[in-house]
Amino acid sequence: MTTERIAVPWGEDGSLSLELPPDWRIGREAVFEPDLRAAISDYSVALSEALDAPLDGPRLEDRVGPGSKVAIVVDDPSRWTPVREALPIVLARLHGAGVKAEDVSISVGVGRHHAVDDQAMRRRLGDGPAETYACHSPPVDDLSAYEDLGTTARGIPVRVFRPVAQADLRVLIGSVLPHLQAGFGGGYKLIFPGTSHRETLGALHRQGIGRDSDAGRLLGSPSTENPMRQAVNEAAQLLGPCFSISHLIGAPGMIFRACAGRPESVQDALAAEARERFQAPHAPPADVVVVGNNPWPGDPMQSFKALLHHRAASVPGGVTVGLFWTDPAEIDRSMPRTAMRLIAGSGAPGGWAIRRLVPAIERVLMARESSAAFMLRWARELVVDRTVMVYAPPLYERIGGRLGPVRIFADQDALWRAVHRALPKSRRDAPSVRIFPRGGLTYSTGVRNTVDV
Repeated sequence: MTTERIAVPWGEDGSLSLELPPDWRIGREAVFEPDLRAAISDYSVALSEALDAPLDGPRLEDRVGPGSKVAIVVDDPSRWTPVREALPIVLARLHGAGVKAEDVSISVGVGRHHAVDDQAMRRRLGDGPAETYACHSPPVDDLSAYEDLGTTARGIPVRVFRPVAQADLRVLIGSVLPHLQAGFGGGYKLIFPGTSHRETLGALHRQGIGRDSDAGRLLGSPSTENPMRQAVNEAAQLLGPCFSISHLIGAPGMIFRACAGRPESVQDALAAEARERFQAPHAPPADVVVVGNNPWPGDPMQSFKALLHHRAASVPGGVTVGLFWTDPAEIDRSMPRTAMRLIAGSGAPGGWAIRRLVPAIERVLMARESSAAFMLRWARELVVDRTVMVYAPPLYERIGGRLGPVRIFADQDALWRAVHRALPKSRRDAPSVRIFPRGGLTYSTGVRNTVDV
Protein backbone atom coordinates (compact mmCIF):
# COMPACT_ATOMS: atom_id res chain seq x y z
CA MET A 1 0.00 0.00 0.00
CA THR A 2 1.43 3.37 -1.01
CA THR A 3 0.40 6.86 -0.10
CA GLU A 4 -2.12 8.17 -2.60
CA ARG A 5 -2.64 11.77 -3.60
CA ILE A 6 -5.34 13.00 -1.22
CA ALA A 7 -7.05 16.35 -1.64
CA VAL A 8 -9.49 18.20 0.59
CA PRO A 9 -11.94 20.91 -0.51
CA TRP A 10 -10.42 24.36 -0.03
CA GLY A 11 -12.40 27.54 -0.46
CA GLU A 12 -15.46 27.77 -2.64
CA ASP A 13 -14.14 25.74 -5.58
CA GLY A 14 -10.52 24.83 -4.90
CA SER A 15 -8.73 21.91 -3.28
CA LEU A 16 -5.71 21.45 -1.03
CA SER A 17 -3.37 18.56 -1.78
CA LEU A 18 -2.09 16.90 1.38
CA GLU A 19 1.70 16.67 1.36
CA LEU A 20 1.95 13.90 3.93
CA PRO A 21 5.31 12.43 5.00
CA PRO A 22 6.47 9.92 2.34
CA ASP A 23 6.83 7.06 4.84
CA TRP A 24 3.18 7.33 5.88
CA ARG A 25 1.59 4.69 3.67
CA ILE A 26 -1.98 5.89 3.49
CA GLY A 27 -4.60 4.53 1.13
CA ARG A 28 -8.12 5.62 0.27
CA GLU A 29 -9.53 3.32 2.96
CA ALA A 30 -8.28 5.86 5.53
CA VAL A 31 -10.44 8.60 3.97
CA PHE A 32 -14.15 8.99 4.83
CA GLU A 33 -16.38 11.10 2.60
CA PRO A 34 -20.07 11.88 3.22
CA ASP A 35 -22.75 10.55 0.88
CA LEU A 36 -23.50 13.54 -1.34
CA ARG A 37 -25.58 11.73 -3.94
CA ALA A 38 -29.05 12.68 -5.18
CA ALA A 39 -29.23 16.40 -4.45
CA ILE A 40 -32.50 18.14 -5.31
CA SER A 41 -32.51 19.67 -8.81
CA ASP A 42 -35.50 22.02 -8.34
CA TYR A 43 -35.77 23.37 -4.81
CA SER A 44 -39.01 25.31 -5.26
CA VAL A 45 -40.79 22.18 -6.48
CA ALA A 46 -39.37 20.09 -3.62
CA LEU A 47 -40.41 22.63 -0.98
CA SER A 48 -43.89 23.02 -2.48
CA GLU A 49 -44.36 19.26 -2.42
CA ALA A 50 -43.24 19.12 1.22
CA LEU A 51 -45.67 21.91 2.14
CA ASP A 52 -48.50 20.13 0.33
CA ALA A 53 -47.91 16.92 2.30
CA PRO A 54 -46.65 17.86 5.79
CA LEU A 55 -45.70 15.21 8.33
CA ASP A 56 -48.19 14.54 11.13
CA GLY A 57 -50.22 17.72 10.87
CA PRO A 58 -52.25 20.13 8.74
CA ARG A 59 -50.83 22.27 5.95
CA LEU A 60 -49.34 25.64 6.83
CA GLU A 61 -52.15 27.60 5.16
CA ASP A 62 -54.76 25.55 7.04
CA ARG A 63 -53.31 26.66 10.40
CA VAL A 64 -53.68 30.42 9.87
CA GLY A 65 -56.21 32.94 8.63
CA PRO A 66 -57.04 36.66 8.67
CA GLY A 67 -55.81 38.18 11.92
CA SER A 68 -53.32 35.41 12.68
CA LYS A 69 -49.96 36.59 13.98
CA VAL A 70 -47.08 34.53 12.59
CA ALA A 71 -43.47 34.54 13.75
CA ILE A 72 -41.02 33.13 11.23
CA VAL A 73 -37.73 32.03 12.80
CA VAL A 74 -34.75 31.30 10.54
CA ASP A 75 -31.30 30.01 11.43
CA ASP A 76 -28.36 32.38 11.53
CA PRO A 77 -26.02 33.29 8.65
CA SER A 78 -23.35 30.80 9.71
CA ARG A 79 -25.64 28.05 8.34
CA TRP A 80 -26.34 27.52 4.66
CA THR A 81 -30.08 26.87 4.82
CA PRO A 82 -31.79 28.21 1.64
CA VAL A 83 -33.65 30.90 3.60
CA ARG A 84 -33.83 33.42 0.71
CA GLU A 85 -35.34 30.77 -1.57
CA ALA A 86 -37.81 29.44 1.01
CA LEU A 87 -39.23 32.73 2.26
CA PRO A 88 -41.13 33.83 -0.89
CA ILE A 89 -42.85 30.43 -1.08
CA VAL A 90 -43.76 30.43 2.61
CA LEU A 91 -44.91 34.05 2.64
CA ALA A 92 -47.09 33.53 -0.45
CA ARG A 93 -48.91 30.70 1.31
CA LEU A 94 -49.41 32.75 4.46
CA HIS A 95 -50.77 35.74 2.55
CA GLY A 96 -52.94 33.45 0.42
CA ALA A 97 -54.56 32.30 3.66
CA GLY A 98 -55.32 35.92 4.63
CA VAL A 99 -52.37 36.74 6.91
CA LYS A 100 -51.39 40.42 6.59
CA ALA A 101 -47.78 41.56 6.21
CA GLU A 102 -48.01 43.61 9.40
CA ASP A 103 -48.89 40.43 11.31
CA VAL A 104 -45.71 38.63 10.24
CA SER A 105 -42.34 38.97 11.98
CA ILE A 106 -39.04 37.36 11.01
CA SER A 107 -36.44 36.62 13.68
CA VAL A 108 -32.97 35.17 13.21
CA GLY A 109 -32.11 32.49 15.76
CA VAL A 110 -28.69 33.83 16.68
CA GLY A 111 -28.44 32.41 20.21
CA ARG A 112 -25.05 33.58 21.50
CA HIS A 113 -23.62 34.23 18.01
CA HIS A 114 -23.05 37.71 16.63
CA ALA A 115 -26.12 39.92 16.20
CA VAL A 116 -27.35 40.23 12.62
CA ASP A 117 -27.12 43.84 11.38
CA ASP A 118 -29.22 45.37 8.58
CA GLN A 119 -26.78 44.42 5.83
CA ALA A 120 -26.48 40.84 7.03
CA MET A 121 -30.27 40.67 7.43
CA ARG A 122 -30.73 41.63 3.78
CA ARG A 123 -28.22 38.99 2.69
CA ARG A 124 -29.99 36.37 4.78
CA LEU A 125 -33.59 37.18 3.92
CA GLY A 126 -33.44 39.07 0.63
CA ASP A 127 -34.16 42.76 0.12
CA GLY A 128 -37.94 42.31 -0.23
CA PRO A 129 -38.60 40.51 3.08
CA ALA A 130 -36.05 42.68 4.91
CA GLU A 131 -37.92 45.82 3.82
CA THR A 132 -41.50 44.55 4.12
CA TYR A 133 -41.60 42.70 7.44
CA ALA A 134 -40.58 43.39 11.03
CA CYS A 135 -37.16 41.70 11.23
CA HIS A 136 -35.30 41.00 14.46
CA SER A 137 -31.96 39.82 15.77
CA PRO A 138 -32.87 38.99 19.40
CA PRO A 139 -30.65 40.65 22.05
CA VAL A 140 -29.56 37.64 24.10
CA ASP A 141 -28.92 39.61 27.32
CA ASP A 142 -31.85 42.07 27.37
CA LEU A 143 -34.35 40.31 29.63
CA SER A 144 -36.98 43.00 28.98
CA ALA A 145 -37.25 41.77 25.38
CA TYR A 146 -38.30 38.28 26.46
CA GLU A 147 -41.51 36.64 27.62
CA ASP A 148 -41.32 34.45 30.73
CA LEU A 149 -43.24 31.27 29.92
CA GLY A 150 -42.43 29.43 33.14
CA THR A 151 -40.06 26.61 34.02
CA THR A 152 -39.98 23.03 32.74
CA ALA A 153 -39.94 19.91 34.91
CA ARG A 154 -36.17 19.76 34.30
CA GLY A 155 -35.77 23.23 35.77
CA ILE A 156 -35.22 25.05 32.47
CA PRO A 157 -36.38 28.71 32.68
CA VAL A 158 -38.23 29.36 29.42
CA ARG A 159 -37.57 32.97 28.33
CA VAL A 160 -38.48 33.50 24.66
CA PHE A 161 -38.07 36.61 22.49
CA ARG A 162 -41.40 38.41 22.72
CA PRO A 163 -42.40 38.56 19.02
CA VAL A 164 -41.86 34.80 18.85
CA ALA A 165 -43.59 34.02 22.14
CA GLN A 166 -46.68 36.11 21.42
CA ALA A 167 -47.40 34.80 17.91
CA ASP A 168 -50.30 32.47 17.15
CA LEU A 169 -47.99 30.25 15.07
CA ARG A 170 -44.23 29.95 14.74
CA VAL A 171 -42.73 28.81 11.41
CA LEU A 172 -39.21 27.42 11.80
CA ILE A 173 -36.95 27.44 8.73
CA GLY A 174 -33.66 25.63 9.28
CA SER A 175 -31.56 22.56 8.56
CA VAL A 176 -30.38 19.38 10.23
CA LEU A 177 -26.64 18.84 10.71
CA PRO A 178 -24.68 16.82 13.29
CA HIS A 179 -24.49 18.66 16.63
CA LEU A 180 -22.08 17.82 19.41
CA GLN A 181 -24.58 18.18 22.23
CA ALA A 182 -28.10 18.00 20.75
CA GLY A 183 -27.33 15.01 18.52
CA PHE A 184 -28.44 17.00 15.49
CA GLY A 185 -29.25 20.67 15.06
CA GLY A 186 -32.46 22.08 13.64
CA GLY A 187 -36.13 22.08 14.61
CA TYR A 188 -37.02 23.65 17.94
CA LYS A 189 -33.34 24.56 18.44
CA LEU A 190 -34.01 27.62 16.29
CA ILE A 191 -35.99 28.91 19.29
CA PHE A 192 -34.27 27.02 22.11
CA PRO A 193 -31.68 28.55 22.31
CA GLY A 194 -31.85 30.53 19.02
CA THR A 195 -34.40 33.12 20.20
CA SER A 196 -34.06 32.52 23.94
CA HIS A 197 -32.55 34.65 26.70
CA ARG A 198 -29.08 33.75 27.98
CA GLU A 199 -30.56 32.15 31.13
CA THR A 200 -32.43 29.65 28.97
CA LEU A 201 -29.44 29.18 26.68
CA GLY A 202 -27.14 28.35 29.59
CA ALA A 203 -29.59 25.94 31.22
CA LEU A 204 -30.12 24.06 27.94
CA HIS A 205 -26.40 23.77 27.25
CA ARG A 206 -25.79 22.21 30.64
CA GLN A 207 -28.01 19.26 29.75
CA GLY A 208 -26.09 16.00 29.45
CA ILE A 209 -22.70 17.36 30.51
CA GLY A 210 -22.48 16.37 34.15
CA ARG A 211 -19.09 16.51 35.83
CA ASP A 212 -17.97 13.00 34.86
CA SER A 213 -19.91 12.49 31.62
CA ASP A 214 -18.42 12.57 28.14
CA ALA A 215 -20.21 15.25 26.11
CA GLY A 216 -18.90 13.70 22.91
CA ARG A 217 -21.17 10.71 23.48
CA LEU A 218 -24.15 12.94 22.68
CA LEU A 219 -23.03 13.58 19.10
CA GLY A 220 -25.43 12.00 16.60
CA SER A 221 -27.61 10.48 19.32
CA PRO A 222 -31.36 9.99 18.72
CA SER A 223 -33.77 12.49 20.27
CA THR A 224 -35.12 9.80 22.61
CA GLU A 225 -31.65 9.39 24.16
CA ASN A 226 -30.40 12.98 24.06
CA PRO A 227 -30.89 15.12 27.20
CA MET A 228 -30.54 18.47 25.43
CA ARG A 229 -33.00 17.55 22.68
CA GLN A 230 -35.46 16.26 25.30
CA ALA A 231 -35.09 19.50 27.26
CA VAL A 232 -35.64 21.54 24.08
CA ASN A 233 -38.79 19.58 23.23
CA GLU A 234 -40.11 20.05 26.77
CA ALA A 235 -39.52 23.81 26.61
CA ALA A 236 -41.41 23.93 23.32
CA GLN A 237 -44.52 22.54 25.02
CA LEU A 238 -44.78 25.82 26.97
CA LEU A 239 -44.66 27.87 23.79
CA GLY A 240 -47.62 26.99 21.58
CA PRO A 241 -48.11 25.83 17.96
CA CYS A 242 -45.07 25.52 15.68
CA PHE A 243 -44.63 24.40 12.08
CA SER A 244 -41.22 23.23 10.90
CA ILE A 245 -39.67 23.59 7.44
CA SER A 246 -36.33 21.87 7.57
CA HIS A 247 -33.66 20.66 5.18
CA LEU A 248 -31.01 18.03 4.87
CA ILE A 249 -28.08 19.83 3.28
CA GLY A 250 -24.54 19.26 2.07
CA ALA A 251 -22.40 22.10 0.81
CA PRO A 252 -24.03 25.51 0.26
CA GLY A 253 -26.59 25.13 -2.53
CA MET A 254 -26.67 21.33 -2.15
CA ILE A 255 -30.02 20.22 -0.73
CA PHE A 256 -30.94 16.55 -0.40
CA ARG A 257 -34.40 16.86 1.09
CA ALA A 258 -36.95 19.45 2.19
CA CYS A 259 -39.44 18.38 4.82
CA ALA A 260 -42.34 20.17 6.54
CA GLY A 261 -44.82 19.55 9.32
CA ARG A 262 -44.78 18.70 13.02
CA PRO A 263 -41.33 19.75 14.31
CA GLU A 264 -40.58 16.51 16.20
CA SER A 265 -41.53 14.34 13.20
CA VAL A 266 -39.56 16.46 10.73
CA GLN A 267 -36.52 16.48 13.01
CA ASP A 268 -36.46 12.72 13.53
CA ALA A 269 -36.93 11.97 9.82
CA LEU A 270 -34.08 14.22 8.70
CA ALA A 271 -31.78 13.17 11.55
CA ALA A 272 -32.15 9.53 10.51
CA GLU A 273 -31.09 10.35 6.95
CA ALA A 274 -28.26 12.59 8.16
CA ARG A 275 -26.99 9.68 10.23
CA GLU A 276 -26.89 7.47 7.13
CA ARG A 277 -25.10 10.07 5.02
CA PHE A 278 -22.62 11.61 7.47
CA GLN A 279 -21.69 9.16 10.25
CA ALA A 280 -18.30 7.52 9.74
CA PRO A 281 -18.17 3.73 10.10
CA HIS A 282 -16.69 2.47 13.35
CA ALA A 283 -12.95 1.84 13.14
CA PRO A 284 -10.06 1.59 15.63
CA PRO A 285 -9.02 5.06 16.86
CA ALA A 286 -6.08 6.47 14.87
CA ASP A 287 -2.81 8.08 15.94
CA VAL A 288 -3.37 11.01 13.58
CA VAL A 289 -6.80 12.36 12.62
CA VAL A 290 -6.99 14.97 9.84
CA VAL A 291 -10.18 17.02 9.54
CA GLY A 292 -11.06 19.62 6.91
CA ASN A 293 -13.60 22.28 7.92
CA ASN A 294 -15.50 22.21 4.59
CA PRO A 295 -18.19 23.40 4.01
CA TRP A 296 -17.94 25.88 6.91
CA PRO A 297 -16.74 29.25 5.55
CA GLY A 298 -13.96 29.69 8.09
CA ASP A 299 -15.50 30.80 11.37
CA PRO A 300 -12.86 29.44 13.80
CA MET A 301 -15.39 28.32 16.42
CA GLN A 302 -17.42 26.33 13.89
CA SER A 303 -14.19 24.94 12.46
CA PHE A 304 -13.07 23.74 15.90
CA LYS A 305 -16.46 22.06 16.26
CA ALA A 306 -15.53 20.03 13.18
CA LEU A 307 -12.54 18.73 15.13
CA LEU A 308 -14.77 17.87 18.08
CA HIS A 309 -17.09 15.98 15.75
CA HIS A 310 -14.21 13.62 14.95
CA ARG A 311 -12.68 13.38 18.41
CA ALA A 312 -13.79 9.75 18.80
CA ALA A 313 -11.66 8.80 15.78
CA SER A 314 -8.46 9.72 17.67
CA VAL A 315 -6.63 7.76 20.36
CA PRO A 316 -6.03 9.59 23.67
CA GLY A 317 -2.59 11.12 23.37
CA GLY A 318 -2.88 11.26 19.59
CA VAL A 319 -2.68 14.24 17.25
CA THR A 320 -5.69 15.93 15.67
CA VAL A 321 -5.00 18.15 12.66
CA GLY A 322 -7.49 20.74 11.42
CA LEU A 323 -7.33 22.01 7.85
CA PHE A 324 -9.18 25.31 8.15
CA TRP A 325 -9.88 27.25 5.03
CA THR A 326 -10.70 30.69 6.38
CA ASP A 327 -12.72 33.46 4.78
CA PRO A 328 -11.32 36.69 6.29
CA ALA A 329 -14.88 38.04 6.58
CA GLU A 330 -15.85 35.11 8.82
CA ILE A 331 -12.75 34.95 11.01
CA ASP A 332 -14.30 36.62 14.06
CA ARG A 333 -17.99 35.73 13.64
CA SER A 334 -18.19 33.64 16.83
CA MET A 335 -14.93 34.42 18.62
CA PRO A 336 -13.91 38.11 18.80
CA ARG A 337 -10.52 38.77 17.25
CA THR A 338 -9.40 40.60 20.39
CA ALA A 339 -10.07 37.45 22.43
CA MET A 340 -8.15 35.32 19.92
CA ARG A 341 -5.20 37.70 20.04
CA LEU A 342 -5.27 37.75 23.83
CA ILE A 343 -5.11 33.95 23.97
CA ALA A 344 -2.50 33.88 21.21
CA GLY A 345 -0.39 36.45 23.00
CA SER A 346 -0.01 34.16 26.00
CA GLY A 347 2.22 31.92 23.84
CA ALA A 348 3.42 28.48 24.92
CA PRO A 349 3.12 29.27 28.68
CA GLY A 350 -0.51 30.24 28.14
CA GLY A 351 -1.14 26.99 26.29
CA TRP A 352 0.44 25.03 29.14
CA ALA A 353 -1.75 26.85 31.68
CA ILE A 354 -4.93 26.39 29.65
CA ARG A 355 -4.41 22.64 29.34
CA ARG A 356 -4.04 22.37 33.11
CA LEU A 357 -6.58 24.96 34.24
CA VAL A 358 -9.49 24.14 31.91
CA PRO A 359 -10.72 21.13 33.96
CA ALA A 360 -10.64 23.11 37.22
CA ILE A 361 -12.38 26.14 35.70
CA GLU A 362 -15.01 23.89 34.15
CA ARG A 363 -15.81 22.37 37.55
CA VAL A 364 -16.28 25.84 39.02
CA LEU A 365 -18.54 26.96 36.18
CA MET A 366 -20.62 23.80 36.41
CA ALA A 367 -21.06 24.36 40.15
CA ARG A 368 -22.19 27.94 39.47
CA GLU A 369 -24.47 26.80 36.62
CA SER A 370 -22.66 29.16 34.24
CA SER A 371 -23.73 29.35 30.59
CA ALA A 372 -20.03 29.11 29.66
CA ALA A 373 -19.63 25.66 31.22
CA PHE A 374 -20.49 23.80 28.03
CA MET A 375 -17.79 25.64 26.05
CA LEU A 376 -15.18 24.75 28.67
CA ARG A 377 -16.30 21.12 28.48
CA TRP A 378 -15.79 21.07 24.72
CA ALA A 379 -12.39 22.74 25.09
CA ARG A 380 -11.30 20.16 27.64
CA GLU A 381 -12.43 17.24 25.51
CA LEU A 382 -10.59 18.65 22.51
CA VAL A 383 -7.23 19.82 23.86
CA VAL A 384 -6.50 18.33 27.27
CA ASP A 385 -5.82 14.73 26.27
CA ARG A 386 -4.84 15.27 22.62
CA THR A 387 -2.43 17.46 20.68
CA VAL A 388 -4.25 19.80 18.29
CA MET A 389 -2.61 21.50 15.32
CA VAL A 390 -4.25 23.61 12.64
CA TYR A 391 -3.26 24.55 9.10
CA ALA A 392 -4.89 27.96 8.49
CA PRO A 393 -2.68 30.55 6.74
CA PRO A 394 -5.06 33.54 7.20
CA LEU A 395 -5.53 32.74 10.89
CA TYR A 396 -1.74 32.41 11.27
CA GLU A 397 -1.31 35.80 9.62
CA ARG A 398 -3.79 37.44 12.02
CA ILE A 399 -2.78 35.94 15.37
CA GLY A 400 0.48 34.03 14.90
CA GLY A 401 1.45 30.45 15.61
CA ARG A 402 -0.55 29.72 18.74
CA LEU A 403 -4.10 29.88 20.03
CA GLY A 404 -3.59 28.70 23.59
CA PRO A 405 -2.57 25.03 23.44
CA VAL A 406 -3.39 24.86 19.70
CA ARG A 407 -0.50 25.39 17.29
CA ILE A 408 -1.31 27.13 14.01
CA PHE A 409 0.63 26.71 10.76
CA ALA A 410 0.84 28.40 7.38
CA ASP A 411 3.24 25.83 5.90
CA GLN A 412 2.35 22.16 5.38
CA ASP A 413 5.92 20.87 5.68
CA ALA A 414 6.29 22.53 9.08
CA LEU A 415 2.90 21.15 10.12
CA TRP A 416 3.71 17.52 9.32
CA ARG A 417 7.15 17.76 10.93
CA ALA A 418 5.48 19.01 14.12
CA VAL A 419 2.90 16.23 13.96
CA HIS A 420 5.69 13.65 13.58
CA ARG A 421 7.52 15.03 16.63
CA ALA A 422 4.34 15.05 18.72
CA LEU A 423 3.67 11.33 18.16
CA PRO A 424 5.00 8.75 20.63
CA LYS A 425 8.34 7.43 19.40
CA SER A 426 6.89 3.96 18.94
CA ARG A 427 4.30 5.32 16.46
CA ARG A 428 6.37 7.72 14.36
CA ASP A 429 7.42 5.29 11.63
CA ALA A 430 3.96 3.99 10.72
CA PRO A 431 1.20 5.95 12.45
CA SER A 432 -2.41 5.00 11.82
CA VAL A 433 -4.25 7.85 10.09
CA ARG A 434 -7.88 8.74 9.37
CA ILE A 435 -8.84 11.64 7.11
CA PHE A 436 -12.18 13.48 6.96
CA PRO A 437 -11.95 15.98 4.05
CA ARG A 438 -15.47 17.38 4.61
CA GLY A 439 -15.40 17.48 8.38
CA GLY A 440 -18.10 20.14 8.59
CA LEU A 441 -20.58 17.45 7.55
CA THR A 442 -19.16 14.16 8.79
CA TYR A 443 -18.74 12.92 12.34
CA SER A 444 -17.37 9.96 14.23
CA THR A 445 -18.76 8.30 17.35
CA GLY A 446 -17.36 5.87 19.86
CA VAL A 447 -19.33 3.30 21.80
CA ARG A 448 -22.17 5.28 23.33
CA ASN A 449 -22.67 4.89 27.07
CA THR A 450 -25.73 5.98 29.01
CA VAL A 451 -25.63 9.77 29.08
CA ASP A 452 -25.75 11.88 32.22
CA VAL A 453 -29.05 13.72 32.44
